[in-house]
Amino acid sequence: MARGRNRAIRIGVGILLMAGFVLIVWGVLTRYAGVWGVPYFSFTSDNGSPCVNKLTGFVCEPLTLADVQYYSDAELPPDTKVISGTYTATHDYLLRARLEVPKESAAKAMAALADEFGKCVPGHPVPMQTSELTKICVLANDDAVSQQKEPPSRLYVIGTGVRRDDGTRVIDMTIRSR
Repeated sequence: MARGRNRAIRIGVGILLMAGFVLIVWGVLTRYAGVWGVPYFSFTSDNGSPCVNKLTGFVCEPLTLADVQYYSDAELPPDTKVISGTYTATHDYLLRARLEVPKESAAKAMAALADEFGKCVPGHPVPMQTSELTKICVLANDDAVSQQKEPPSRLYVIGTGVRRDDGTRVIDMTIRSR
């Protein structure tokens, strides 16, 4: 009788140890799978944006200002507000962001954009609604493939303008790899 009870206790303890081991492994897997790149697990980027792995890359949405600056290489003012933003990385990448910069920093933001992306391109189609905007500018190199011998590694169209009612600079940014 005592022998049967000891065997039942050993079996019960063994089952509990196996279940504990499986739970620990499952906890580690779900905690780090996103960082390891396991498809459909999530992680947080180094700059704080939530991201999800896909079968062939990852998508971060919504983006923090730090990630928009990192992926665009533009040093925008710290009071810039990210309205929406998505970064998709596969074998190529695509950054789409909608930003607003308060009136006090609007000129500084335009200078940062011009420093990184060049001058306004006259006559280029504007990639956003402009009915409430003044000082509209489009910075683009999406025609660079046909105009240069060595095309750039990324193509961009940055539309910006100042909102009439409050002076806020609105920025619509699309940057993709070639």
